[in-house]
Amino acid sequence: MAGTVSLYDSAFKRARVVRQGDLTQVIIDGGGAFVVSTQEFLQVRKWAQSKAGSQNVITDRGRVFEQFTVLIARPGTQAATRGHRVQLEKLADAMKQAGYDLSEWALPPELKHLGRPLPDAPGGKKDADAAADSGP
Repeated sequence: MAGTVSLYDSAFKRARVVRQGDLTQVIIDGGGAFVVSTQEFLQVRKWAQSKAGSQNVITDRGRVFEQFTVLIARPGTQAATRGHRVQLEKLADAMKQAGYDLSEWALPPELKHLGRPLPDAPGGKKDADAAADSGP
């Protein structure tokens, strides 16, 4: 069967894969982006390279993307953010350390605080220390 395209090649035909250490970002031409751990990406890639593609890019992307157990996507991406809260928090922390602006990504409500800067405003640690020092 010469000319058979792998599921991986079909799914990533119009996508860019950018590896940044422990993170891999998949940028889909006109279809959004998502970030996964490099380790998980390599496992899914190996799986997808062993399967034959259907020549339907949308179907093949769906088959490959459903193999990722933990991913953080941009709003409007074919693959939605998914995974256990703890794993998503670790991935989001790694993204933040790598310089990603988490406010641009679709985080679940319980992790939205990771995308916001910490307040230095009233009620912060500085104010609590100042109030303790100025006591009676």
